Amino acid sequence: MDPRQLRIFNALYDTGSITGASDIERCAPSVVAHHLANLEHRLGMALFERSRRGVVPTAAGQKFHLHAVSILRAIDSAESDMRDTADHLSGRIILGLAFSAVTAFGVALMRRVAEEHPDLQLEMAESVSGATIDALLAADTDLAVAFNPPRDSRLSLQPLLEEDMICIGRHDIIGEAGKPITLDEFLSRRFVLPRRGPRGRPMADDVDVQKRLEHHASMFSQNVTAAVMYVNSGLGLGLGTQANLHYGAYAPGVVGRPIADRTITRTMHLCLRNDAPVSRAMAYMRETILTCVSAEIAVGRWPCRPAI
Repeated sequence: MDPRQLRIFNALYDTGSITGASDIERCAPSVVAHHLANLEHRLGMALFERSRRGVVPTAAGQKFHLHAVSILRAIDSAESDMRDTADHLSGRIILGLAFSAVTAFGVALMRRVAEEHPDLQLEMAESVSGATIDALLAADTDLAVAFNPPRDSRLSLQPLLEEDMICIGRHDIIGEAGKPITLDEFLSRRFVLPRRGPRGRPMADDVDVQKRLEHHASMFSQNVTAAVMYVNSGLGLGLGTQANLHYGAYAPGVVGRPIADRTITRTMHLCLRNDAPVSRAMAYMRETILTCVSAEIAVGRWPCRPAI
């Protein structure tokens, strides 16, 4: 098994055809078929089902794809890391970010990388925190910033900050901005709740509160954009933070009210896989994220508390 076989396998997986894979890898279709046959022979199982329409990955092919992606990214990272110096970083780094992190320091992060290391390719993958952690564990990203990640022995978690959740909605729906609202009143309204996903932790540490939120929610969303549109359009309320409002995550006219009788908090973490070698680019990105977060807190743009 060599990297060429893995790249051809990935090209087949992505395109679903031998012709498509040959175009990506710039080789003859017969070369693609040859490498696939050798790979399947080595593994002792079929990785794709063939048909006149193309190829479809088998269950074994889907499982092997996770390994292939991880191996190829490790090879690319190693090559870049060996070429890099403290003053010059290259290659590609993929950063998983929660929506709130993107709105708070995404621009500052992109600007710093562009100015300090223009040859370093930065890819940002924004999603809800549960999906962000799934991508990190699957080696689809190099490191991640997520809220309330699971306690998993495969992860190294560094808490960055803690913030309170508030009720968010359009001023004509939510009532007087800044006026405390009880949890019962919030639950009596229509509201959207982010779906935490298989690896996401509950939004509320209090199990009873979390169950009540899930029971009364009018809509669930695994897509942050859909949840924001729900609130912006006046269909109902949502849970967010003062930082979300400050950084313009919602439309003008969307305001917040603190929840009076229950405190719902969330903690933002910098997350890395314990089994992933830390390249120079990853170390730089980690320090840059910490710098960007600290800068936002220092000037008072991010209302929060130090994470314990």
